[in-house]
Amino acid sequence: MSNKILSCNLKNILREKGLDQKDLSQMTGVREATISEMVRNKNKMFSRQVLEKIMNALDIDDIGKLLEIK
Repeated sequence: MSNKILSCNLKNILREKGLDQKDLSQMTGVREATISEMVRNKNKMFSRQVLEKIMNALDIDDIGKLLEIK
């Protein structure tokens, strides 16, 4: 049995959309530090509220685009 890891794809999504972490923070009201942790895959937990704000701001309709299992 292999260990599964939940990974956040936010860094690539921001790059594709031409945005940076500060832009996303301003768009969502989410702290830059929280977004930075997500970009670096350092989060221990993902708040549903934060995920919803990010998905709405970036027009993401499939959570699988933001989070993936590796």
